[in-house]
Amino acid sequence: MPAKCMRNAAAAVALLASVSIAQAQAPPAQPVYRDAVATYIKTGVAERAVLPLIGLDRKSLESGVAATLDSGDAHLIEAAALLHLEIGVAVAGLSTASSSAHFEFGAQLVESLEPVNPDARRRLSAARAGEIAMIRATWFGVAGSAFLSVNDVYRARILIAKAHKILPRSPAMLTLMGIADEIDGSVYNPDDIESLIMKTRAARERNRLLLSAQQWYRQALSENPNYALAHIRLGRVEFLFRNMKAAEQSLQKGRENAEDPAHRYLAAMFTGAFLQEQKDLAGARAQFERALEIAPQSQSAMVALAYVQLISGRPDHAQALARGHLGTPNSDEGWWAFKNGTLDQAGLRWLRGQVLK
Repeated sequence: MPAKCMRNAAAAVALLASVSIAQAQAPPAQPVYRDAVATYIKTGVAERAVLPLIGLDRKSLESGVAATLDSGDAHLIEAAALLHLEIGVAVAGLSTASSSAHFEFGAQLVESLEPVNPDARRRLSAARAGEIAMIRATWFGVAGSAFLSVNDVYRARILIAKAHKILPRSPAMLTLMGIADEIDGSVYNPDDIESLIMKTRAARERNRLLLSAQQWYRQALSENPNYALAHIRLGRVEFLFRNMKAAEQSLQKGRENAEDPAHRYLAAMFTGAFLQEQKDLAGARAQFERALEIAPQSQSAMVALAYVQLISGRPDHAQALARGHLGTPNSDEGWWAFKNGTLDQAGLRWLRGQVLK
């Protein structure tokens, strides 16, 4: 189911984007909203579940959320929160207002899982309390990563900070904190600035943010030395600092420990870029080929591989790659993973597994 959802994500974006939060006319809200959540629980397919919601205005959605909260049904609340997360993730690059609104609805739902009353909190078993904390933190982390994936670091930081506050020692949350700094730091390129004063300021800010990212990743690795994504992102930061030996070591550890496909893809792309910089074109080619094996329809991996073929003196291979991808569907979740912060696909899959069971 998760792989199917990821394959269908691009096709569903237009549909999900049509779920208006500001239309004037709306059918009776609560039954429609309840049916949408029930469909999501039954099928696990967001693009089918969202169909009943088309036409609901913000007030109607608020009514549906309120009724779900009033039900006190934890499973229903978790599923509704996840459905809003799915919609917000899908439209993050199309409509910030719609994405933010769905994240607001989802946040209300997921935060309600933790009892406000101290006595009620004490009555929770340790296992359930831990499960609720993990669901809440992962939900906010995925929402924040959706904004990271479209370079909206300001909004991402607000959500990621909530995730980190819930689970301050989680390697995943610590790594997300680092990614936000890494993206912000990568924006500053002193070589693009002519003014000496501005060039100096840009270099200082870049170093500050990348050093902060480096510290977050190392803190994540102090909690879990085998956390692949922290190794991979640390390797990227070392690469940006031109610490090539350290970058190579971190990327190698990331590749060795990576189990999640998104992490293996990212490791291959970053390693390919590193080897290309080192003039190891054969090694870079092998890494980009590995990335394409993991994500066969990734445009960014194809372009990277074609470029290596071209500068290796093999223009016929580059042209064949380009022709082979003409007319094929482009499922390029990997583009933003390579260019900046990546959607937390692992966290989203985990939430689906927890809620849709």
